[in-house]
Amino acid sequence: MTGSVKKQVKQAVPSMVVLLVMIVAAAVISPTFRNAYNIRNIAAQAAVLSVVAIAQCKVLFIGGIDMSVSSIISFSTIMVAMFSGDSVTDILVSILFAVGVGAFTGLINGIGVVRFQIPAMIITISTQAFLKGVCLILMPSGGGKVNTDFASFMKTRIGVLNVSIILAIVLYAVLFIVMHYTQFGRNMYAIGNGENYARQSGIKVKKNIVIVYVLSGMIAAVAGVFLSVRISTGNPLVGDSYAMDSVAAAVVGGVSMNGGIGSVIGAFFGAIILTLINNIMNNLGISPYYQYIAKGIVLVASLMIFQIKRKEMK
Repeated sequence: MTGSVKKQVKQAVPSMVVLLVMIVAAAVISPTFRNAYNIRNIAAQAAVLSVVAIAQCKVLFIGGIDMSVSSIISFSTIMVAMFSGDSVTDILVSILFAVGVGAFTGLINGIGVVRFQIPAMIITISTQAFLKGVCLILMPSGGGKVNTDFASFMKTRIGVLNVSIILAIVLYAVLFIVMHYTQFGRNMYAIGNGENYARQSGIKVKKNIVIVYVLSGMIAAVAGVFLSVRISTGNPLVGDSYAMDSVAAAVVGGVSMNGGIGSVIGAFFGAIILTLINNIMNNLGISPYYQYIAKGIVLVASLMIFQIKRKEMK
């Protein structure tokens, strides 16, 4: 492992420590937390957030942000619920269409950022709103049905892990290699640390930014497919919370919102931490409303800690 990779992965260490402390504390406080059923539930819930966190952290690496992931997720659940049918072909077509729309949304986001100089927050909120409108037209309320065989396969367990979380872990392994051991990954870090410097180094900044947003949309669509399996239906609003949760997961995992710092490993730990917050509070019988407060506190604390560390590094 090169020094550069070690430096980026090191940003995830605090989130790993926090995660371990949370697991130990929860296991001691709540007997329910320790049973196999609850652990399987945590893994299933973490699968969706961990995948969309990959999409978000890739954009954060280049100093951007992608709020459209929430509507892409909702759209994907609708596509799978409406068109997965009874055959393998139907399932593949519905998934490919969902991923295609995610890619197209990412393309619009990328072009808006690099060609028209629209701030990433503004353009991605705009595409988020547009796609949400499409979702509500297609399915005003939850409905449809996910292919039973496909859902059963994705829910198949190997120990306490189901296929969804295993696929998510595989995706993390692939993205880790891409980010740290390929030219494309190095380009992303370079862009995040300064577009002008990256351009002077011969990197095609605009092209790479567009590719990142396209990939973000595609990965968010995959997260939506995972979510459709979990809820067994489509829902036009089910993805709403994932925009901010994915940002929180990445930041809690040590990914900088200013770009160029962090690792996908941190996003994975961050996703599990946020999932555990919900799970622990549910097990303790705490009102779901307080979960938003807890997430907000964790995110603000992470941002403050990261800014302090950033100043120390200068």
